[in-house]
Amino acid sequence: MKTILVPTDFSEISKNATEYACEIAKLMQAKIVLFHTYHLPLVTTDAMIMAPASDELEQYAVKGLLKLKKEIEKKHGKSLQIEYHAILGFAVDEITLYAKEHRIDLIVMGMQGAGYLSEKLLGSITTALIKEANCPVFAIDQRVKFKVPKKIVLACDYLETKNKTILQPLKQIVNLFKSHLYVLNVIDEFAFAPSIPDAVSDLASLEDSLSGVDHSLHYLRDKNVVDGINTFISERNMDMVVMIPRKHSILKSIFQEPNTKRMAFHTNIPLLAIH
Repeated sequence: MKTILVPTDFSEISKNATEYACEIAKLMQAKIVLFHTYHLPLVTTDAMIMAPASDELEQYAVKGLLKLKKEIEKKHGKSLQIEYHAILGFAVDEITLYAKEHRIDLIVMGMQGAGYLSEKLLGSITTALIKEANCPVFAIDQRVKFKVPKKIVLACDYLETKNKTILQPLKQIVNLFKSHLYVLNVIDEFAFAPSIPDAVSDLASLEDSLSGVDHSLHYLRDKNVVDGINTFISERNMDMVVMIPRKHSILKSIFQEPNTKRMAFHTNIPLLAIH
C-alpha cells in the first residue's frame, strides 16, 4: 500500500481519522492525500443572503487543507509525503472517482461517534464509501486512537473469502503489523448448517487463501449475528474488526439492524471494509 486517501471536512472527527492515517502511512512508508470536497449551496430566489462563489469556497478549502498539512508536518515531521486536493462536487461521488482514477490503496475516514452502525449512519459519507469504494476503507470512530493491532478479527461468511484478491490488502496489513488474524464465521442459530462436504471444501479454500498469514478459524452460532460478533470481540479483546461489504454479507445484516441495536465494538476499535 503506497497511497492513502484521507477525506476531511476539518472537523475533530476527521482530524482524528487523519492522525490515524498518518500513523499507518509512517509504518507503510505511504503517501497521504488529503482530500476535501465542496459544492455550491442551493439558493432560492427568495434568499436574502448572497451565496458564496465557487472560487471563494475553493480558497477556503485550500486554506484549510494547507493548514492541516502544516499541522501534520509539525507533529510528524516533513519526511511524511503529503498532497492535498480540493474538488468541487459531492463527497461520495468525488472520493470514489478519485480513488479509482488514481489507484488509491486505502481510504481512511472518520465516522460519527454514535458508537453503532444503524439507519442513522446509513446516510453518512463513510458508510456510503464502505459500500461503493473499490479499495479498502478504514472507518475510524472519534474515540479510536491509533495502536498497532495485534489481534484482528475478520467477521465473515467463509464463502466470502474464496476470492483470494479480496484478502490481499488484509494479508498485507496483518503481516505488516505482525498481527494474528481471527477468522470468525457467525451464523444465525436457526439457519441450516452447511453439509459436511461443503464445509470441508470452504475451509480448505479459506486456508489456501490465507497461506503465509498467522491465523486461526472460529465458528459460532448465535440468535443474533451482531451479538455474536460483539461477544467475540469483547471476550478476546480484539484490536480491529474487518468485514466484506458484499450483497449477503454479515456487514449487510449489521446495516439492517434497527436504530436501537448498538455495535459496541465500533466505539473503541477501527473497522476495515475490504472489497
